Amino acid sequence: MKYLYRVVAFAILALPAICFAGDPWTPTQTADPHAAAVAELLVPWSKPDGPGVQVAVLLDGKVIHHAAVGMADLEQQVPITLSSVFHAASVSKQFTAFALLLLEQEGKLSIDDPLAKYIPEAAPLGTITLRQLLTHTSGLRDLGTIAAMAGWQKEDLLTQKQAVTLLLAERGLNSIPGSRFEYINSDYVLLAEVVRRQSGKSFDVFCRERIFEPLGMLHTRFQEELRTRVPGRVPSWLQSRRGYERAVLSNAYVGPTGLQTTADDLTRWARNFETGSVGGMALVHRMEERGVLSDGTTDDYALGQDHRHWNGMDIWMHGGRDAGYRSFLLRVPQQRFAVAVLGNASDLNSTVLAFNIADIYLRDRPGYRADPLAVKTAPTAEQLNTYSGTYELFPGTLFTLSSDGSRLRLAPFGGKPQPLPSLASDRFMLDPKADLTLEMPAPVKGRSPYFTYRISRDGALVAKRLALVPFDSSALDLTPYSGRYWSEELDTVYDLVIIHGQLFARHPRNGVIPLTAYQPETFSSPEYYFGRVVFQRDSSGRVTGFLLSGVLARDVHFVRLEN
Repeated sequence: MKYLYRVVAFAILALPAICFAGDPWTPTQTADPHAAAVAELLVPWSKPDGPGVQVAVLLDGKVIHHAAVGMADLEQQVPITLSSVFHAASVSKQFTAFALLLLEQEGKLSIDDPLAKYIPEAAPLGTITLRQLLTHTSGLRDLGTIAAMAGWQKEDLLTQKQAVTLLLAERGLNSIPGSRFEYINSDYVLLAEVVRRQSGKSFDVFCRERIFEPLGMLHTRFQEELRTRVPGRVPSWLQSRRGYERAVLSNAYVGPTGLQTTADDLTRWARNFETGSVGGMALVHRMEERGVLSDGTTDDYALGQDHRHWNGMDIWMHGGRDAGYRSFLLRVPQQRFAVAVLGNASDLNSTVLAFNIADIYLRDRPGYRADPLAVKTAPTAEQLNTYSGTYELFPGTLFTLSSDGSRLRLAPFGGKPQPLPSLASDRFMLDPKADLTLEMPAPVKGRSPYFTYRISRDGALVAKRLALVPFDSSALDLTPYSGRYWSEELDTVYDLVIIHGQLFARHPRNGVIPLTAYQPETFSSPEYYFGRVVFQRDSSGRVTGFLLSGVLARDVHFVRLEN
């Protein structure tokens, strides 16, 4: 689903930088009995006319396998090599978190301090702590969605300064800080700004001096300007009906993204979690501090990395996707194992590839216990009836589940239902290629309260059951809604106009967006950033404004301007 692309990271006390020239460890591949099995996994990406993959495997302190297959540049026919540099997208977050901890180690900040202590302009956002930013519990709105609301196009350059300005102009939150986990890039943009202000250096320079160079990650940097030359960088490619097309990366903000690196360099980073050569082991262990919500719930997300259980073992992981770039770093500490996957094709499932490689190397080692396979049982007609209903995945993004007596069917709200193959009585397949599944919880009072949209091993989104009131949109008078509306937070204007009996939102950059009423005073649109519009009226009944919500950005206020 297009909505889910949104769906989804510090200095050693009184010590000089470690010189890589004196580090005896180098990523030299040793004899690998599993090389053939890994090569087989890489066959789909080993074509001379398609994008490819770079892989490195760390086991027992050594790089036991690394590979580079496919093409870097399809236009110039340049192959991917072991030194090819990839944009690693959200794998960046764990370096940002580590940078904050290094500064905390120096006494320059505390991650439990409020953000406004280091960025005073953030005071209107309320009391948000650095820890809440690190664990995605800040309540901030998603940067990508509010930028799109303001008229930014995906091809537009969005710089660090512009991203920070957009976020600091916000006056509302999605939720009370600390009350809810929502994975967004906004948090880490502001954390990178804290690093810049507290270190007195650019984010890239700080990370290179304090992390990359001491670890010998000589091909790694953060790109803070798109015009900066990055030797060996590969372009990314988007799969389309016409074949692979160039996928342009147009953002130049850092913190949540921006890392340029190689798979071998990422194994150097993974090894630091064993040795603590940079930061020390106490700091390394702090990276495992998971987020705790105000109700006492502990999340899987720690500081820039996810904690999971897999085949009887604790694992730490993070993936990334941006333009046509795909990345994944998986660590299994008790096995002293890590695998890094980097690719430049939008249809690469880097998560599945990383776990398949991990399975090859670890299945015969002590401590590995294959997770039991779920017993496939067909859902009963009674179970299917408990699943039926309307659910909201994001504001205005509604789905209907229904049953034909033997199969569960899914449809966009008001759309044509499609049957879903059952994997178990409470689990259904959405997209086998992307490994997308739909899972149903136990019913409450005869109805499932939500469904879970699981995205491979990357995570899940929850769609809550929605109780809709009877509503006939055909009798609705649209005239009161037409007019010009302005948002102070976004500094942008939308004109709401009626064309052939349909309400549209018109914007100079976003074009004309169709709005469809589905509840009283409530409209939706097909655009992810314009998902739900809830109109407001004064005591006389006059429409005075609306609240706009999109993916991971709720209730941005627009006021109606006088004619």
